[in-house]
Amino acid sequence: MPNDYDKIFKENFEELIPYLLQLVANWEIPKLEALKDKHQITIEREMDDLKKVVHDDPSLDYGLHWEVQGKDEDMRSRMLLYLAMFYHRYKMPLKQIVIYIGDEPANLIKQNVLEMDNVRLEFQVLDLRSIPKDVFLQSDKPECVLLAILSDFGSEKPEWVVRQILEHLVKLIGRVPRLKKYQKQLHVLSRLRKLAVITKNAIDSMPIHYDIETDELYLEGIEKGREQGIEQGIEKGVINMLKREQFTLRDIVEIMGASEEFVLNIAQRLGLKVNY
Repeated sequence: MPNDYDKIFKENFEELIPYLLQLVANWEIPKLEALKDKHQITIEREMDDLKKVVHDDPSLDYGLHWEVQGKDEDMRSRMLLYLAMFYHRYKMPLKQIVIYIGDEPANLIKQNVLEMDNVRLEFQVLDLRSIPKDVFLQSDKPECVLLAILSDFGSEKPEWVVRQILEHLVKLIGRVPRLKKYQKQLHVLSRLRKLAVITKNAIDSMPIHYDIETDELYLEGIEKGREQGIEQGIEKGVINMLKREQFTLRDIVEIMGASEEFVLNIAQRLGLKVNY
């Protein structure tokens, strides 16, 4: 499912790219800017991601192109094609980076220089398998923490690494609805390392994990709402979530669309505990 992986990297691009460029080439990015039109490589396919790096001095501006690659193959001809098409369109230099996320050893993909008469191509290759997991686990960006699942675990067992990733995400995010997005992304990325089962089990065992769309108590509250009115349905849902004692006040407010006062009044009336 390459599209699933590509989608995650595209969604997390703005947070990831400065971090990864520091890892691979110590590049400083003063400012990123979207190019006005979408660059299409009609011979083969669209370039994964393309931005313009903007400086105070416009003569220093250049294009930044990255490719996410899951297969160990020689990328030189493709990157040369992209470079030529980009320069033909924008008339500016292009820096290129290949992010290797595959599970096979990186051999062919590390061939990153192509020299011919009057032509020289060189791009950067970042093999996530070669980077120690702690590099990503120490980040304060959830998007970067996720990449630990694709890194070098060292001597640690996958189960423990997955648990560390999830615990760090909880520490950084703290809100259940937003956390679910990163749990899903982690599960998708874990397939690249054949760790999907381990990751799913770890997510399911977390006390703050839940699937609101299939939650029986939540659905019961919604059904009551249809029968007795929206307000009564919301109240039923709030009561059910309070009884579980695993949701914070903020979680309940965001999920049920109720005010804090509404939730606190119900808790006081029924003598239920509120987690802050």
